[in-house]
Amino acid sequence: MNTKKISLVGIFSAVALAIMFIEFPIFPAASFLKYDPSDIIALLVAIPYGISAGFTIIVIKDILYYLIKSGDIVGILMNMLAGFSFVFFAAKFWNRSRILAGSLAIAITTILMAVVNAIVVPFYFKAPFSLYLKFLPWVIAFNLIKFGVDFVVSIPLMKYLDKVFKLN
Repeated sequence: MNTKKISLVGIFSAVALAIMFIEFPIFPAASFLKYDPSDIIALLVAIPYGISAGFTIIVIKDILYYLIKSGDIVGILMNMLAGFSFVFFAAKFWNRSRILAGSLAIAITTILMAVVNAIVVPFYFKAPFSLYLKFLPWVIAFNLIKFGVDFVVSIPLMKYLDKVFKLN
């Protein structure tokens, strides 16, 4: 990475971390699923500077959030995995088609997190698989909403950043 890219990743990692503290549950019945818009920042950097820059922001913001507030390593790792999936597919196909990029990013991330939750919930919470099935609709709806909002918000922000910073 060159100096400019390293600086941008550092600055935007700090911004993403700050934004990560703006979290709230979407569904009262599944209040452990909290929306935060920090993956938008990773995507906005990944589009012009590469997926690895977006991944680096996700790693930095999640590790710092874990150390500062969370203490929940499993939750942070799941957040990181969801962010990687979303940023990878959205950034990879962004220039080809926004509809394709958004559809793939949202759908694949939602499916991935449903599968990961099926593995993690019974082991991490030492709970029966039926508990996972009870929360599966909430997990699916949460991820569809979270990454749908993240993607839709990213479109005008990217247009603005492109004009201001002349990225392309």
